Amino acid sequence: MWNGGKLKREWNITVLHLVGYLSLFFTNNHQSATKIFYAVEGYLKNQLNLNISNEKSTITNLKRKSSDFLWFSIKSVKKRKRYVANTHVSEKKKKKKDILEKAKTRIKTIQKSPSGKTVQDYNSYVLGIKNYYKIATHVNIDFAEIAFRLSKTLFNRLKSIGKYEIPINANRLYKRLHRNNYRTFEIAGNHVYPLADIQTRFPQSFSQDMCNYTREGRQKLIESLKGNIANEIQKMLLSPNKGQSMEYTDNRISRYSMQNGKCAVTGIFLTAEDVHCHHKIPRGMGGTDEFNNLIIVHEFVHRLIHATNEETNKIYMRILQLSDNQLKKINKLRKVCNLVTLV
Repeated sequence: MWNGGKLKREWNITVLHLVGYLSLFFTNNHQSATKIFYAVEGYLKNQLNLNISNEKSTITNLKRKSSDFLWFSIKSVKKRKRYVANTHVSEKKKKKKDILEKAKTRIKTIQKSPSGKTVQDYNSYVLGIKNYYKIATHVNIDFAEIAFRLSKTLFNRLKSIGKYEIPINANRLYKRLHRNNYRTFEIAGNHVYPLADIQTRFPQSFSQDMCNYTREGRQKLIESLKGNIANEIQKMLLSPNKGQSMEYTDNRISRYSMQNGKCAVTGIFLTAEDVHCHHKIPRGMGGTDEFNNLIIVHEFVHRLIHATNEETNKIYMRILQLSDNQLKKINKLRKVCNLVTLV
């Protein structure tokens, strides 16, 4: 029977937690840290013929001093009878200043060209950095500071072209991503995402079984995405929709958010790459880009809805393996398009 505690006591094994690939190690005392430092240095030198950087490679006592890793600042602080990690946006690499400057650049672009596209570009940037830093324990404090430093630029440059208030008529996507208790600007029918509206979300442990190469692995990957569709929404915000109206672009993302990222026919979770937006009443038959006329489906489902060739129908029916209920949904959508019923 494996007994980790007994093994450590009897064999004096060094406790080690590896973060990244030979880049960051956590241990419980200075003696173990010294052993790990020289062991890694020796391995890199003797096995890979690589020298470490004496300036960047150090042993840090996290109880006394913070350490930076991947633009996060990490420090160990006492909480009741144990120590916990406090994480912030990194200060040493001027990451806060970098976020601030990039946000200012996008605000200036909105001022020069106040359109849905420029607001969407700013929103996709804000959503991206929020998704990255949301696992930091003190991200709300750090982003509140950045938002305060940004507020002067935001107000002075947008006050003449937008309405500043707590969103009342915000779209479904905005309401899903925000608590809606922050005042912000509405420009060209789009609300600017407030930088300070963020809360900590603790990360899930990585599973070795999660991969793209097995059915079980793909299923686990899909399950892991279900709880957080913000990453997929960010991809959709960044993807170009050439020739499409701003109304279509906004309502497409709002519909995806409302459906929790799932296909309306099969119920499976869709990544941004698999998303197709179907017009219930086709544009050629008088359909519009309004929210109620759009529905999110998988690419293959969309092809089957519009398919007129019998051979094409058979191919996608075989791929999708639809249940009777799913087939009814597709036939209902085909009927509106004046297409024959599938059996």
